[in-house]
Amino acid sequence: MSMQGSSGAGTRKGPIRADAVVDTALALVNLGGLESLTMRRLSEALAVQPPALYRLFRDKDALVDAMADAVLAAALGPLPEADWETRVGVLAGRLRAAMLDQRDGARIVGGAYTTRQPTLTLADSFLAAMTEAGFTGEAAVWATSTVFSYVLGEALEQQGRTEVDLDEVQATLSAEDYPHLARSPMPALLDFDARFAFGLRMLTAGLREGARTFQPGGTGPGGEAVRAD
Repeated sequence: MSMQGSSGAGTRKGPIRADAVVDTALALVNLGGLESLTMRRLSEALAVQPPALYRLFRDKDALVDAMADAVLAAALGPLPEADWETRVGVLAGRLRAAMLDQRDGARIVGGAYTTRQPTLTLADSFLAAMTEAGFTGEAAVWATSTVFSYVLGEALEQQGRTEVDLDEVQATLSAEDYPHLARSPMPALLDFDARFAFGLRMLTAGLREGARTFQPGGTGPGGEAVRAD
């Protein structure tokens, strides 16, 4: 992503395209974080006056929605001819990578609600896998949102982590007060790739069981009624 110099604000000739605005906004976030992005700073980077941006995006929230779609677009692509569990794993991995490749990508995606092609295509691919797993109606939507929320939460924590020496933290834990924490390998918390893979395996196993157990009109494992579609 490239940015125009800010010294010539208002000197651009010809209309500016929405995709150029989004690309520059994402580049600014890569430089200074999401908090640094303002419509004024963006207009300076693009060498246009702020009203030119508001003709394309009604406000910053609308811009962030478009930025989220640009982030999610990186997760799209042909899926392997494989079972639903494999496809969910591929989709989840691509979604995580797309958010991690952009500074504050998880915050951008998590704060957006869009109905553009990248978002809809990704959701449709997840729903297709959940339908193949045996979920229908509300359950398929909830199963999709469960996976999405897991990936988003892991990416949010990874991108928002602060420098901390977990070995030092563990050394200060009292075995009497916190026996389980004191014995646990706390540095494993920062092995984000391994913990993501572990969590996704556990989540997929739960979905596999849930597709068999929670059928419309049936009962859950505790005997509670499952609402029919």
